[in-house]
Amino acid sequence: MKDEATHFAELVACDGPTSEVAAAAILDWHSRFGIPPTWVSDSGSHFTSKVIGELNRRLKAQQKFTLAYTPWKNGSIERVNRDIIQVLKALILELKVSAADWPYLLPLVQSSLNHSPVQSLANKAPIELFTGLPCPNTLDTVVLPGKKARVVSLPKERPDLDNKLRQLRASLKVMHKAVNEVRERQALRYRSRRHYEQPVNFSIGDYVLRSRVDEKLHANKLGVTWVGPYRVTGATEYYFTVEHLVTGKFTNVHPSRLKHYADSSLNVSAELIDHVASQGTLLAVEALADHRYNTSMKVFEIKVK
Repeated sequence: MKDEATHFAELVACDGPTSEVAAAAILDWHSRFGIPPTWVSDSGSHFTSKVIGELNRRLKAQQKFTLAYTPWKNGSIERVNRDIIQVLKALILELKVSAADWPYLLPLVQSSLNHSPVQSLANKAPIELFTGLPCPNTLDTVVLPGKKARVVSLPKERPDLDNKLRQLRASLKVMHKAVNEVRERQALRYRSRRHYEQPVNFSIGDYVLRSRVDEKLHANKLGVTWVGPYRVTGATEYYFTVEHLVTGKFTNVHPSRLKHYADSSLNVSAELIDHVASQGTLLAVEALADHRYNTSMKVFEIKVK
């Protein structure tokens, strides 16, 4: 879990992502810091479950979801997760511990994340901005090697730095203002990138093609990238909801993965339906409707729904 404004993070060890783990982590955060008004997460089943939805309703919070392979809204979490895995691998090798004991290393990683100054936070540590507490110096004590090894405590920061930090901690509002200015400049630069704001030329009711570049096509490498058409049925701030013409399945898709095909007056003919069905669509079996034995071919045949 990560606070967007200050980058303060808490790591939760679990065997697998489940709604129970997510709910326990949220309540644990709530018991110490209060519930955040807005939760931003990916669309994993452990976040979209009824358990989390009910918890969200009772805590009177707002839940927002991001789409897979479109990390522009919540990509910092994915980046942190990758870094955590790399650090854990290095610690396991360095400390020569079993890989099964990785949960015991999480406090070390969490402490490092929260106590390290970050450039995007105006060179402040997340622990300073989130709690207002001073960030301890990780190098205030060293061991000098030699015939007579000794522990030496280094002097505290220079008086001029102490004064600056004291003035900075006097007002969290001033501190957060500096951070917000840096973050806003970064956000403006990021929004200027081509993929952030994607102009669209379609609306609800129109028909679009969807890119499946983010799907695993190992089974059919010759499959086309743009499939459809799909019918646009809904729109939010970050994605559109489209309906598959054959299966009727609804999918949330980022606008960068869609392009206009036809307006709402398109005649959805049987030929068009056959074209959509021939695009390698995977169909799930709802029920076994009937079965029979084909005497001419000497095989059993099953009718599915």
